[in-house]
Amino acid sequence: MKSEQVKRAVVFCALVALAVAVRLISETPNFNAVTAAALFAGFYFRSRVTAICVPLAAMMLSDLFLGGYEKHVMVAVYGSMLIPIAWRSMLRAELSVARVGLGALASSLAFYVLTNGAVWYAWYPHSATEFVHCYAVALPFFANGLAGDALFTTAFFGSYALIAWAKTISVPAASTAASVA
Repeated sequence: MKSEQVKRAVVFCALVALAVAVRLISETPNFNAVTAAALFAGFYFRSRVTAICVPLAAMMLSDLFLGGYEKHVMVAVYGSMLIPIAWRSMLRAELSVARVGLGALASSLAFYVLTNGAVWYAWYPHSATEFVHCYAVALPFFANGLAGDALFTTAFFGSYALIAWAKTISVPAASTAASVA
């Protein structure tokens, strides 16, 4: 395997492992790293299919331990975990704090809207009052998701930026450093 392929495989496994671990360990509902991993995977991996596999693998592996739920809701949850990958082209065209932040915020909001629509459809009486009630009850979950997305998006893209910056620093060779001293 080429070193670039090994590096990408390590990044893939690290993103999935971290997303699974946070989902399993976190006691705060909806506070996870899956959306941030999907956003970063969309930016980082050349293959869109590889990027899509990151959140799907993380969800499937963690759901083996956490269990499943109503089919409509699961489809909405898994589908909404793919939305961050749609930011791929914009992030690759120009990586900026504003674009990454907007991608994370939009992905959090899309998750809230889509999954709670599915929850309302699956578990609530179909009325306007119950529709509003469903979304109101879910606001704390939205806040938790937003916090997790902000934290882990910052960690993933911040780590990437630090690594890229560190590669630009020139370190004097041992012989040059010895002759200067």
